[in-house]
Amino acid sequence: MKKGLAVLQAVLIFKLVSAHGHTEGHDGDSEYAQRHMATEHHIDTFDPKSFFHLHDFNRDGILDKDEIEAIYGVHHPYSQKKSADEEAHQKKAEHIVSTVLNIMDKDSDGKISLEEFLEKGVKALPSFDGLGAEGHHYDVESEFFLHHEEEFHSTPETQTDEAYNHEEDLEHFAAHENIERQEIVREAAYQGISVEEALEEHERAEAAAEARIKELREQEEREQEQLKQQRPKPTTRPANPEKLDPAVRYGDAEKESEEFGEWGTGDKGYKVPSTPGERLRKNVPYKYKFRRNWGDF
Repeated sequence: MKKGLAVLQAVLIFKLVSAHGHTEGHDGDSEYAQRHMATEHHIDTFDPKSFFHLHDFNRDGILDKDEIEAIYGVHHPYSQKKSADEEAHQKKAEHIVSTVLNIMDKDSDGKISLEEFLEKGVKALPSFDGLGAEGHHYDVESEFFLHHEEEFHSTPETQTDEAYNHEEDLEHFAAHENIERQEIVREAAYQGISVEEALEEHERAEAAAEARIKELREQEEREQEQLKQQRPKPTTRPANPEKLDPAVRYGDAEKESEEFGEWGTGDKGYKVPSTPGERLRKNVPYKYKFRRNWGDF
């Protein structure tokens, strides 16, 4: 199987060498740089100088072998997985570096200066996606988030347990389970217990943690409900009589005056009128009918 992969990769490299082995006639329209900046750096607009300085990691003004390999993510785990073995991987790395140097290294010193890079431009950078050199910079966890999670699991409905069924998802979770398994094996060896016993301890700890989280959430919900019940209800102040509509303020005055009876009779007798209803009583002296002060009538 490995021999078959090695042969297939050798054929791919041969084809790429034929296509990119010299500067003349090279297809400079791969748009690799544009795609790389958008997917790896989330930058859609840039100029060649910015691209150069971004990948000149040691800031020495040149792109050397290591930095060219980094531009293509040659030694990233995703790229290494697509190499049949270590020897094939090294050949792939050498092929990528030599191809880029043949295109851009005008003075053949094994490095690319800023001037040389600007002379050719970012469009001259070829693509090596067929070899698995897709330009990944970050660790596997970050790459999974950037290139898979954002594309396929960016909405609530695509973040359910059932939605994580892509091949990349299964591979990602399997890798996590393998890491956890290795940690448990080391833990069991350190404690002098079996792996099964260590697994049982982890399961008990996880169950206890989940129960505690549930308990805290329920407690928080109860406290929130209590706060709602204890919150004082808003009080409504009576309207200022002076600001009431006259139709409302004096609406019952006539009826009230009839209940009081004539001036000088009943409980009110000859008392000075203090309400609109009292002022409308029959035979009330004229001096009490007109308004003397604001608020009297």
